Parts: sequence; C-alpha cells; structure tokens
Amino acid sequence: MSLLRTEPPEAVRSLDELFAIAHGMELESQQRYAALANKVRAEGVPALASLFDWLSNAERAHVEHVDRWSRNRRGKAPDPRDIKWDPPQTFDDETAGELATSQLADAYRVLSMAVRNEERAFALWTYIASRAEDQEVREAAETMA
Repeated sequence: MSLLRTEPPEAVRSLDELFAIAHGMELESQQRYAALANKVRAEGVPALASLFDWLSNAERAHVEHVDRWSRNRRGKAPDPRDIKWDPPQTFDDETAGELATSQLADAYRVLSMAVRNEERAFALWTYIASRAEDQEVREAAETMA
C-alpha cells in the first residue's frame, strides 16, 4: 500500500514549482504542529505541548531552508502561484486530531505520527524525482526526499 493517498497528476516541470510545493508543505506542517501545541497546552498537557513546539520549530527551520534555497537558486522566494496541481496530503490529520484529544497520547505516539508524516513526504519527493524530466528538478526532489 502506498504511503500517498493520491499520486501527483503530473510531473513537476520547474524548480520554481518544486520550491513552491516544498515551501507550502513545510509551512503547513509547521502551522499544524503549532496548532497542536496550543491545543494540548490548553488541555493541560505541557510535556506534549513542548514536543509539538519542538516539531513546529523543526518545520519552521525547513521552511526557512527552502526559502533560502529558492532565493539562492532562483533569485526569489517560493511563490504558491507556481504550483500547477494540489500536492497530496502528507500530514496525518486523523492521528493528529486523536492525539490532541486523547488522554492516552504520549511522546512515543506523537513521534510515531511525525515519522509517518515524514515517510509520506519522502514518498512524494521520490515520486516527483522519478517523474521529473529536468535534471535540476530531479536532483532537488531527491534532496528534499
């Protein structure tokens, strides 16, 4: 069974598109982890809030890395208008929702979800790399993977 719920409908054709996809995915993960941190903090579970904060900060570093990489290679920040199709979902919303409300949530389950999210992202980037016609796009997708 594939880690991706849907396959990308077409190849990524430019670095601009790749950087926009990468930036959007990393930003979405950063925001979702931050929201989970706030939710479990409000529920009175500071240890899990700290872990979600840590994950959010790691994703923020990825956002900043993609932004710098795009500026260095393309001379501009990633632009979501460069995305030609909706990237498949890599963030596990269902498990995240369960963890945010379950009294059984612990660091192991949170990190297991984070690993699955990264595995889905890896699957997406390897799929993009395998379908890339442009060498630069292929290498950048491999780097993202």
